[in-house]
Amino acid sequence: MAKNPKIILIDGPAGSGKTTLSLKLQDELQCEVIHLDDHYNGWDEALEQGLSNTLLTILNNFSEGKACQVQTFDWHKYRFEGYREIQPAEALIIEGVGAGQSLARKYASTLYWVEAEPEIAFNRVLDRDGLDYENRIREWQIREAKHFIDERTREFADFIITTT
Repeated sequence: MAKNPKIILIDGPAGSGKTTLSLKLQDELQCEVIHLDDHYNGWDEALEQGLSNTLLTILNNFSEGKACQVQTFDWHKYRFEGYREIQPAEALIIEGVGAGQSLARKYASTLYWVEAEPEIAFNRVLDRDGLDYENRIREWQIREAKHFIDERTREFADFIITTT
């Protein structure tokens, strides 16, 4: 059980490069990465209270050196199915839209904000997820932008990285 584990949060718009940064830091720190995409409640409720509850479960337990389980979302079946167990460790990275929301910041050792020009980020997501998601991604960009304004995530970041 780690005393004062390091918790790194990586937030920013979809397609900005959060996952890429998390994997580079994971190699450096040799720690687990939680990808919030695995824990969103579909498209429409992804940034709702359920995500906040999942984050709090992870952060409370990890900061206290306790294991926990969180539900995982199956995007093909479009429902929660299964669990992921998170074990105590020296460090943990949580990346995804909403990772740096206000309730999570007090647990963070470091908060990264990753950004890209909106059209570049949009095209990256289309390249990753497929052209069938174009309308969903446009709607998502509106929801995430509102979330970031409400949460003021960027202004609380320790580091701001622009990937374009």
